[in-house]
Amino acid sequence: KFRPDFPGALLVKEEEGERGEEAEKARTYIMNIVDDFLTWGGDLLFKFRPDFPFERPTSSIPASWYISPKQTFGELVVWNLFFWTLTYVIFMRCDFRRRLGLPKHGVRKVTYGDVFLGTQVLASLLWVLYYKYLTNTVVYILQPCHLVSIMLVYLFWCRDIAHGSLIFSMFTHMNVGTLLALGFPDLTDYRRRGIYPAFSIFNFFVLHVLLAVAPLHFEWQESFPFKKGLFAVTMGFALLGILHWTILLPVSILVGNNINYMMSPPKGPLLWFGDHYRSIQTFGTYLLLLLPGLLFPAMVDLAKRMSGKWRRQKSA
Repeated sequence: KFRPDFPGALLVKEEEGERGEEAEKARTYIMNIVDDFLTWGGDLLFKFRPDFPFERPTSSIPASWYISPKQTFGELVVWNLFFWTLTYVIFMRCDFRRRLGLPKHGVRKVTYGDVFLGTQVLASLLWVLYYKYLTNTVVYILQPCHLVSIMLVYLFWCRDIAHGSLIFSMFTHMNVGTLLALGFPDLTDYRRRGIYPAFSIFNFFVLHVLLAVAPLHFEWQESFPFKKGLFAVTMGFALLGILHWTILLPVSILVGNNINYMMSPPKGPLLWFGDHYRSIQTFGTYLLLLLPGLLFPAMVDLAKRMSGKWRRQKSA
């Protein structure tokens, strides 16, 4: 810097400039390859479904290219690589049963409360199936709330504690969509179709309230024990990611439906994020999982402690 005019300094400066140019060429070359790959994938998706509009539909049912085919293809590749790698690490590289603290055996007594709540969930789910048959939207049974409803029906009548605890650990964290559905319900299509709209909306809330109450019921009874913590939360996050990015998004493109809002966002906060809403929603899901995974069990534990303290004070 003191004498940059010396020949040696000039030579170093030239070498640094050449290395910078080579690095820039390498970055440009790699970016061009990535861009060509994404363009190729986006073209394939668009040729497969050129009938999709590029605007967000007023109804939540039809699919659209609200997010461009090129970006959709890129997100499919990136998120599938991430979630399948995460799933492999959790289930193949970790002793997930030990990390979850799952019991090895045991027989559980099915209570009257289990039968009462389980019957209501089953009846509500059967109505959902019938309604989707009437409206030709049976494919929507793949949505998380319906899948966890099926898991819940099994749990209410499950007597095997070992199997039930594994399913319950999955159910607890895959059930996060229930909170979103109750907080931001999208009832537009129930009213638009006009097929038993009042009862269908009533059943929507009944089913989702049951899905929210059920884990508290099992936690209070200590029916299916498993170790709460970040490992369980991460496992639920991986399973939800596989469901959305490996199943729901490809199926949405295949059948032309917006299953669980994987093709365009519903009314509400997700609209603020534009064509980045899918990835923002994916990141946000992990934070939301802390509610059913950590906060709700802690609330039940606190309620049990306070209830026990109250009973001891009363008996004294």
